[in-house]
Amino acid sequence: MLFWIIGGIGVVAFVLLFVIIFRHWKEIRLLDPGSIQDEQVRKKQKQILENRFERVKTSTIHPIRSVFLKIILVIKKTFHAGYIKLIRIDRLYKQAKSPFANMGPSDEDRMKALLDEARSLTRNEKWGDAERRFLEVLTIDQRSADAYKGLAGLYLKQKMYSQAKETYEFLRKGGNADDVVFAGLAEIAENEGNEKRAEEMLNKALEMRPKLAHRHAELASFLLRKKRPAEAWGSIEEAVKLEPGSVRFLEQSLEIAIQNEDVAHAQKKYDALRFLQKDRKALQIWKDRLEALKR
Repeated sequence: MLFWIIGGIGVVAFVLLFVIIFRHWKEIRLLDPGSIQDEQVRKKQKQILENRFERVKTSTIHPIRSVFLKIILVIKKTFHAGYIKLIRIDRLYKQAKSPFANMGPSDEDRMKALLDEARSLTRNEKWGDAERRFLEVLTIDQRSADAYKGLAGLYLKQKMYSQAKETYEFLRKGGNADDVVFAGLAEIAENEGNEKRAEEMLNKALEMRPKLAHRHAELASFLLRKKRPAEAWGSIEEAVKLEPGSVRFLEQSLEIAIQNEDVAHAQKKYDALRFLQKDRKALQIWKDRLEALKR
């Protein structure tokens, strides 16, 4: 029984195989075992070529890419260095064009130098050059009180009282008056014969600089010129107190003491003067006057 079952299955399988072969006979007939093998070889070769190409591409492109990146980096660095050099060259060019542009003196420094030069020229009585320097300062700063004071003092030394007074009054009305301005106005007022105004201006100058010995001595000299030696004594004493080593102030105080016929104070001033006055002839004159006062 089993034999017949197996035999029946075998017959059915054979019939099915025959039917399949019959249906696809045309395709099967075209098949070439050699061509199948060739296709497999071709595919294998293609795979090998593709793999080799990838390896070659990787081994070739990677170094090229690495070199390319290095070149890009070098170019960037070179460009940056070149840019920095261009900036430096531009700065050097600008500096070469005006080498003292950054080192030039400021307006304040220029004014100070001009004022110092103008004052020096004034002391040397080079009036025209001094005036030009003061005016040059005013071209830099039209409100420079120092320049105006310098010009006024310059005119005063040349006895150009009208110009000096105009300049001093300009400073006073502008609120820039100091002891120098008031002292200048006092000298002008005295020259004009206005003694009251002269004394007033001298006192204003003294009020502004009470610690300046010269201002006390200036007032004492004015009072002495006006035959008021008794009033002058207090002022000259202040000057000597502020500058005890001044020969000029000691001589002035001795003169006032003699005019006041004050022997005690005159002797005291003479004794102090002996240690400071190096001019023996001048000292002898003072000694003779003191001896005459004692008689």
